[in-house]
Amino acid sequence: MKEPINQTIYSYKLLYRFRWGMIGHLFQWLLMGSSLIVISMYLNVPVARLIVTLAILPAIAVSHLIVFRLFAQLRLLKPHTTADMLVSPWWGSGYRLPVPLSVYRTGESAVLLGCLFLAAAAYVWLPVEYGLTLLCGTLVLSLPRMVALLVSFRQTKNCRVKYENRGVAFLLTDG
Repeated sequence: MKEPINQTIYSYKLLYRFRWGMIGHLFQWLLMGSSLIVISMYLNVPVARLIVTLAILPAIAVSHLIVFRLFAQLRLLKPHTTADMLVSPWWGSGYRLPVPLSVYRTGESAVLLGCLFLAAAAYVWLPVEYGLTLLCGTLVLSLPRMVALLVSFRQTKNCRVKYENRGVAFLLTDG
């Protein structure tokens, strides 16, 4: 006679889904363009000369990914990188399974502060134009994480967070 296998099956109720779509990306590009105009007025340099400083923006995506993976490694969590790395507001980083809200908040806060710290540290070593573009870009490209983190404070403490394509879902377990 076979012994029964103890299994726990959870089902989730969707509390809220935060997605950063095309409008969000266009808003980010508008903010980056505005920041270039402000930087050009501050430095008294033509905007056309500052266009080349946008080449530093991929470093922000790399820093988000590295800081996230470092945080997950230190917390002994298993991060998951998806194929939509270049178009995702989370740069393709997340967890395969839903995580508790506290882990989500801690991780996102660590990524936001870590990337801002890295940008501030690199600012000292870069030319002023590149440094200002890096700082502004870090703030602008971190908006999806910041807004989702703020949305998480409206959710119940016992919910879980699942990273999805271009967003996060706040779930409540029934078990």
